[in-house]
Amino acid sequence: MHSTKSAVLLLALAISASCVVATPHPEFLDEIFGSINQTGQHIISGFVNATRNGTAIAGEFLDSIRNSSAQYTHETLEFAQKIADAVHRAATESIVDFSATLRAQIDALHQGIDRVRNILQREALKDALARLQTVNTVVNDLEVAVNNLNDRIDEKKQEYFAIIQKKWYQWSDAQLERVDKLTNGVGNEEAEEIINELLSRYSGYLHSCLEELQAQQATFEQNVQEAIEKYHNATNELTDQVELCVQFNLSFLSCRNGINEALRGLDSAPAELLTLKLQGIRLLAIGLNASGCVGQTLAEHELEKPSVERKLDEIIAEYQEQQTSTDDDSSSNNETTTISS
Repeated sequence: MHSTKSAVLLLALAISASCVVATPHPEFLDEIFGSINQTGQHIISGFVNATRNGTAIAGEFLDSIRNSSAQYTHETLEFAQKIADAVHRAATESIVDFSATLRAQIDALHQGIDRVRNILQREALKDALARLQTVNTVVNDLEVAVNNLNDRIDEKKQEYFAIIQKKWYQWSDAQLERVDKLTNGVGNEEAEEIINELLSRYSGYLHSCLEELQAQQATFEQNVQEAIEKYHNATNELTDQVELCVQFNLSFLSCRNGINEALRGLDSAPAELLTLKLQGIRLLAIGLNASGCVGQTLAEHELEKPSVERKLDEIIAEYQEQQTSTDDDSSSNNETTTISS
């Protein structure tokens, strides 16, 4: 159920980002919806209906998830990856759009300040300019952090899979070769079943680890998108007030009050966006750390290897006992034949 939990969390995030309450088939999920099986579509439809009706924790729906989950477990990693990719695209596109708006408004403010003759009005516009420049700097840093997180996690995935491929399969090949040599191939089939079960089980654990990481990353990026949208709207409101000051020759008091009111919407922007940046850095540090899920899985695999090796030793010992017994029987028969002669 670990994989299912993460996939369901990713699905909930995707639906949240798509405003499902307003639209039963959000455009955001169109590509994902068409790529999963009927069971997955049933679960998505259930989430949509549950969200619209305010009954997302209804027992009947949760039962349907539990009953259906086994049917699409084999697809869950690809399913989760598609949702995580969609959430990442939404976050990065929001940042790019906001950055473009900030740059345009900063340029417009520079020009507006030059046109305004009233010193007090110019000071109000300069306050707005300073705030947008501060926000722009933090947004640029956040964009780097989001992209770096995504790139580094992809690199870490490849790095871990390379280690796994080398360590796990070298060990597996060595064990199978040992059994083949010491049993003359008789114990190969049983040995392969034992080793394949171990590899399959731990591969599943690792998939769950990566899916959990995807869920954490998607949660972070969803928070980024929501914050960016909030401050993008606040920036647009500030822009409207600046245009009123510049184009309609408002009094200093009206200009100052309007800008101050709009600036309140951006008061928390530098601190909140910086906090999100630091969260991204921490997620990168702990997400695939050796003490985390992947490292723990690798360590548990190492601890279980001796148990598997003992099972293989038993296969070898059983074969050798049978050979010894066969040799003894053969020797006994030869002695009996010699005496009879």
